[in-house]
Amino acid sequence: MRTPELDRIMVFITSWGNAGFLWIVIGFLLLLIKQYQKCGFTLLCAYKLSTYLGETVIKPLIGRVRPCNRFPDIPLLIHAPHSPSFPSGHTMVGFSCATVIFYFDRRLGILSYIIAFSIAFSRLYLFVHYPTDVLGGIYYGVLCAWLLLLGMRTIYRCLRSGKII
Repeated sequence: MRTPELDRIMVFITSWGNAGFLWIVIGFLLLLIKQYQKCGFTLLCAYKLSTYLGETVIKPLIGRVRPCNRFPDIPLLIHAPHSPSFPSGHTMVGFSCATVIFYFDRRLGILSYIIAFSIAFSRLYLFVHYPTDVLGGIYYGVLCAWLLLLGMRTIYRCLRSGKII
């Protein structure tokens, strides 16, 4: 169920998540705004943590074959990724970063979740992930963000109180 217009849109949307590009740009932009500096710093930490856990720990551990590799006769609109399929890295990073933004600013967070969901859907549309890869990316991304936020809140509290960890 593809259309030429939607093909172009989905390739464009998925490119936002390539190497976390969009989230890195957002993180650095937030660092430039005084009231959002903590959010920007935490977002960049979430990006690094979720990328590391997804690409270095979970994907090699699970080693799931991508649908485009299992069914090579279906033409792809993008280059086939080389890493394992589970979880979707684009989705994991997107939801990790969107959760951080939502924690600091609900309105911007809702917009971020819409972007993260769009990127996640594009991975399904482009046939490089199974639905469970995307669901796993959402789960691990949100979990990663909340664990990071819990740790960062503790660090900020210790810094404010003058206690050294």
